[in-house]
Amino acid sequence: MRNQHCRIRFTLIVSLLLLLLPAMCVAQASVPETPSPNGGASVLYNQDEERFRLSPNASQVARIIGVESVISRLASAPDLSTEPGASFEGLLLRQQITDAIVAASLNVDSVLDEIDYERDQIEELRSLLRLRQDRAIGSTNFAVLAVGTGLGIVSGVLQFSKSTSSAGNAMGFAAGGISTLFSLRSLQQVRGGKRPAWVLPSMLSAFVGQPEEQHKHYPDDVWAYLNGVSPEGASQISRREQLVAGWAAEGRIGVLDSTQSRRKIELLTSPNAADKNLRTEILNERAAMLADVRNRVSLMKRDLRDLIHGLRP
Repeated sequence: MRNQHCRIRFTLIVSLLLLLLPAMCVAQASVPETPSPNGGASVLYNQDEERFRLSPNASQVARIIGVESVISRLASAPDLSTEPGASFEGLLLRQQITDAIVAASLNVDSVLDEIDYERDQIEELRSLLRLRQDRAIGSTNFAVLAVGTGLGIVSGVLQFSKSTSSAGNAMGFAAGGISTLFSLRSLQQVRGGKRPAWVLPSMLSAFVGQPEEQHKHYPDDVWAYLNGVSPEGASQISRREQLVAGWAAEGRIGVLDSTQSRRKIELLTSPNAADKNLRTEILNERAAMLADVRNRVSLMKRDLRDLIHGLRP
């Protein structure tokens, strides 16, 4: 009898515990956690670090194309893999970022295409000048050989006789003078002549010529990238200023406001391919400077790529 009472009591105690256990768990789960100082910023930062790992250049280009705030919202949004029901907001945010990246990438491509077009025009113009120079030199050499040889023979024959030696000497001098005239004529043919009436894009104008040319050739986001300081570089000057300083150090340009450099800068930025002052050496320097600009602009594509990779879910 006593054992039976103990068994009943034990059963009642176990049943009571089973009834109270869920209520205790709910009460424990409902207790709010005490937020840490400045907790909102640290949580967002931790989420951003955990979900998105962006390089400094990728973060900078995100700010330039105007998606930095969108990335912050995406970092605090629910993860698509853990909460499929909340995926609509995340998809919209990612679509905004993708659209901005695609637009910026197309702007970079447009700048690179214009630079390539100007470089192609310069290369073709240099080829025409070299062809004209080769033809002029060939014609001059043939004329000098023909006139010099012919008159030299006549001069030698005339000098065999004392009565005609003076005429032979005069003929020798004439041969030298005519050869010199032919050489001068060949130089005029190289620098003169009709040139193609091309209009060059003048992609260097915004750097060393007229800053207002930026709106003609460089979209705002690309120009902002060029005027930004690389976060991963040791230099504290902008990418554009680095290019100009490099050209000055290499002797391609001098002080931008000096009178000596002004004429050369006009030639480096001239849109008129028919300008006869655009000689081969100027075209060579112009092509090299355009290559420098192209290399620097193309780095924005690299940073846009890193931005896409860093935002992968």
